[in-house]
Amino acid sequence: MPMAPPRPATGFGAYLKEAILAARFPTPTHFARAVGTDPSVVLRWLSEEQRPTIKSIERIAPVLGRSINELVLAAYPDRLSGPAPAAPATHPLVHELGRFLADDSPIPRADREALETVLDRMLDPYRRLLRRRKSG
Repeated sequence: MPMAPPRPATGFGAYLKEAILAARFPTPTHFARAVGTDPSVVLRWLSEEQRPTIKSIERIAPVLGRSINELVLAAYPDRLSGPAPAAPATHPLVHELGRFLADDSPIPRADREALETVLDRMLDPYRRLLRRRKSG
């Protein structure tokens, strides 16, 4: 009997992990500090031992650059009906940079790493600015 392919992680923990990485937080602890909550609480959300309260979601949303509705749907799909949140529209450069930096890119690894470092340094001041605006 053939084995079924592994199912992708779809719970709130997987959603939150992806959102934290997309927001460029190096660790869940850094994210917890930005949200103003204890890191152990964030770890419980990530492991799906616990779901965030609505008050927590209100604090999380601006830090991650996500809407409150999107976070509520991700955290409580069993309590809400309606379509899943739509993927955010992306700029064409995002797709192109993703291809340039991918492991299977024809660009040599050292060049990809250099490009990533340069882009990361260029974007860092803007990340800080956006976080201040969203959390303030």
